[in-house]
Amino acid sequence: MLTPRQVLVILHGRYFTGGLVSAVGVAILGLTTYALTGLGPAIALGSGALTVCFADNPAPTRVKRVEMLFSSFTSTVAFALVSASLWWPPVQIVLIPLLGFFSGLIAVWGKRALAMSFSVLFISVITLGSPAMHSPAQLGAAVALFLAGALLYSAYALLLAHWLSRRTKEQALAELLAQLGQFAHWLADHLGVHSTQESTGGHAVRPWGPAGVSSVVAQLTAINDTLQNTRDIVLRDVHTEADRALAAKLILLLEVNEALLASQTDVDLILNQFDATAVPDALSDWARRIGDALDQGADALLRGTQPDLLPARPPCAETIHQALETLHPSQPSAAFTQARMALRASADKFQRITDLLAMPPRTDGSAAADPLQGMDLQSFLSPLRYDPHALWQSIRWESPILRYAIRLALALFAGELLLRMLPYHPHDYWVLLTIGVILRPNYSVTRQRIKDRVLGTLLGCALVAALLSTHPSLGVMTLGVFISLAFARTFITLNYRFTALFASVNALLLVALLEPGSQFLITQRLQDTLIGAALAWGFSFVLPRWEANDLRRQVDALQRATLGYAQAVLDPVHVSDLNYRRERKRIQDALAAVGGLHARMLEEPRQHQRMRRELAAFIAHSDLLSAHLATLRVLRAQHGDRVLSAAEQARLRRTLALLRSDLNPDGQDLPSSAAETGSIDTPVERRLREVEAEGQTIARLSRQIRTAAAT
Repeated sequence: MLTPRQVLVILHGRYFTGGLVSAVGVAILGLTTYALTGLGPAIALGSGALTVCFADNPAPTRVKRVEMLFSSFTSTVAFALVSASLWWPPVQIVLIPLLGFFSGLIAVWGKRALAMSFSVLFISVITLGSPAMHSPAQLGAAVALFLAGALLYSAYALLLAHWLSRRTKEQALAELLAQLGQFAHWLADHLGVHSTQESTGGHAVRPWGPAGVSSVVAQLTAINDTLQNTRDIVLRDVHTEADRALAAKLILLLEVNEALLASQTDVDLILNQFDATAVPDALSDWARRIGDALDQGADALLRGTQPDLLPARPPCAETIHQALETLHPSQPSAAFTQARMALRASADKFQRITDLLAMPPRTDGSAAADPLQGMDLQSFLSPLRYDPHALWQSIRWESPILRYAIRLALALFAGELLLRMLPYHPHDYWVLLTIGVILRPNYSVTRQRIKDRVLGTLLGCALVAALLSTHPSLGVMTLGVFISLAFARTFITLNYRFTALFASVNALLLVALLEPGSQFLITQRLQDTLIGAALAWGFSFVLPRWEANDLRRQVDALQRATLGYAQAVLDPVHVSDLNYRRERKRIQDALAAVGGLHARMLEEPRQHQRMRRELAAFIAHSDLLSAHLATLRVLRAQHGDRVLSAAEQARLRRTLALLRSDLNPDGQDLPSSAAETGSIDTPVERRLREVEAEGQTIARLSRQIRTAAAT
């Protein structure tokens, strides 16, 4: 269930804005046409608007234009073909699977293309429930109205997107702030002595221990996904000073994110040496204050208010400073010395975050310390282009997209055959629609959507049953259709269970409005959903593409990204802030990809899972290595432009040589220096030792994963 704060964030966020825009656009077009020409034309034109609204997602205008026009014309062709097939019903048993196959191929263009794919599939299936046209002229008029509705909605959506572009960027930034706030609270929970005790046994649950790795991986995956989405929205089309101010704020948040992630590295060491002092609770309090500040920043950005700033020196910072000055062991030890350096480094990171959050938002680009100075923002964005050649390249047996398209077509074919054997009722297309919305290229997503669809439909049917029992007026039912459409669009990428709930409410109320006196609506909806879910589950095992098939490729990509990041940090001579930022984005994207693979693999059948624990550890240690490198970058930056001595340069080269040997994914034997031994007397030396140790751990885990992936 959602908390009250989460509900408020959603209502102020870009997802609800998008859902509201879609519902208003469809309602205006449908009701206006109804008032002018009657119900028939309103249904045709409104269907075009409703179908295309599924492809209405935030994107640059040029990309959004391509998506909306593609969806408009392809769904119009699908509508025309299926409408014509109503004269010859046997044709549908071939036509619907073919359209499903085509919609499946559209997914080759990535996550965004799934919305366009669904638009084609949605109208193909929904049209089956329409009455046959009386003549070709009537069919032509309906197709023209459908296309007009799709194009009018597209124009409306593009206009609104341009008008709301700044608000969308603010909402995306607020999402990132909220996600970082959640991570800061998670970190606070693992820093406090009392909050890390298990309910039984009194043992501390360390974030990097066996019980905490899954939690770490989940946090990293969520942050990196949100970060990528935010970059793609905020750093595109930066034309005005307001756009530059938001982009500059995002650059500062990237620094906050880096400092937060780097703060994970020393948790165990600090807790082990300072567990009997006030230090862990002070660090926990500081992290919690940072989390609260990030949450308040998100709320303020959504509501257009000013957030409360963190004090420049919170009381917990004084507690840590006093501990550093006064706490000394009865007998000196290397472990305490390292813990002391780690505590000072953690305090410096938290102070850095506090300073960054205290910076006022930029309102112009004239300041000398402009974070955007000299930056090529395009290099930080994900590619958003629809290359037609990608469609043809997916036509190969090994392609997971081709397998998904075949799987979807076969499932729809089986659904068509089954429906012809079942007793007739007027809404059997709900079975095919359930198959279409559940089946996804990944088994894990399909499995989760089965649960969400069934439970959401059950709740939606119960809600409609309760509403219809009160015999609501026409106005109340019309309002219910509008609200349910808005919320169904709101949660379509956030939580499909809520989308299934509100989609069921929308569908049932629409049928009750258009077909008064329909019998057994709720029973039919539940029955069709269960049949469709069963077929989708059965066909999810047809030509599957298990996540383990991509294991080696993703692991290699993460190792290359980690090595590139290490080279950007450890290069003893050439220090480029722009190159560093590019490599940081690359490793964050790679971590998000491998984290997503791990999460999806955990939902697959056990016999198809490979090296679950080793992969989780690989991700966690890759993040730890990146966090150590981020700390090294901060330590190097403290020296300013000072040229490193020959000994310092040689030390960095030795560490870099070790990492090249450990992280080389091509299996070549590269010469490397021996690991350093001896005393650790500086923060830089301690961090370099940690980097080398993490590199060796990653190399060992990588070899284990490669061996399993090859079998």
